[in-house]
Amino acid sequence: MQVSESKSSGENLQGRIGPAASKVVEAFASVAPGLKLVEERIKSCLKSDAELLEQIPQYLLNQGGKRIRPTVALLVGQLFGLREPSQQLVDVSAGIEMIHMATLLHDDIIDESPTRRHKRSAFVEFGMMPSLLAGDFLLVRAFGLCAKLDQFIIEQTERTCVELTEGEILEGVLTEGTTRTFEEYLDVVSKKTASLFGLAGMVGAHLSTHDAEITQQLGQFGYLAGTAFQMIDDILDVTADEDLLGKPAGTDLRQRTPSLVNIIWLQSGDPYAKEFFSKDNIEHADAAEALKHLSGSNLIAECQGIACDYAAKARSVLEQAAHADTNNNAKEQLLAIIDYTLERCL
Repeated sequence: MQVSESKSSGENLQGRIGPAASKVVEAFASVAPGLKLVEERIKSCLKSDAELLEQIPQYLLNQGGKRIRPTVALLVGQLFGLREPSQQLVDVSAGIEMIHMATLLHDDIIDESPTRRHKRSAFVEFGMMPSLLAGDFLLVRAFGLCAKLDQFIIEQTERTCVELTEGEILEGVLTEGTTRTFEEYLDVVSKKTASLFGLAGMVGAHLSTHDAEITQQLGQFGYLAGTAFQMIDDILDVTADEDLLGKPAGTDLRQRTPSLVNIIWLQSGDPYAKEFFSKDNIEHADAAEALKHLSGSNLIAECQGIACDYAAKARSVLEQAAHADTNNNAKEQLLAIIDYTLERCL
């Protein structure tokens, strides 16, 4: 869904999943000029005397990606009257995407992931230490961009970066004896994933309206949409194949990640769940058997229902924030992103 490479974006989406996909193509096309500026801004921040600090982020950038967080920020700007993104919105959108890129580099190290978007992960391609430092480099560059903006953006960017780090630490792993509640899962998701979506919604509204109430509403919209987005990713780890995921299916199972599916499964009382998470080592064959077991259960439908609830909440908040003077096309395109997210797993 990367619009800076619009040809591949259209080919990847149109006709591939459902009716919302074509609407999302329209959404990305509407912000394509802004996304081009965002990508150029990112590239301008990758210059370094250390070659690897340029090479690794560029390698990740060239792998593509949805660019969904800057897209949300740009669409929210359009929603409230910014026909063209201001330089401030371009800068903070670039900062948000660089923060996201840094988390991808760090996540692949933590998960020892061999692939990212159908290609060798930077962790495998360049090694752990260079990838770790490249992630740190991206975070510093991102904050350098946002620090030139107003105090509200500085404070919200700092809060988001702190929450991302807290979420990574708090997530931990599951074992048979682990007690992990749904509320604890939400706390981690709000920090690891939803916070960056919330930031995108906030800055788009703040820079286009300077209205505190609307800014908070769009932050809440981003938070709820980001929560649904993560829940869908958790479900797809069980239901999708490697072609859709860009990485092997069942990663959350093998890594004992406290994903939505894994937590609900462990809490269900299914003896197989207790047996699975009590294993000293979870092999690929173990995960493959668990995938078969879960894909044929009612548990996936339960998780889909939870994700739909959060998507509906996001839609409701956006509808409340929009008014007669807002850009209706931008509103429909933001809603289409939510619909497309759901279509990926329904």
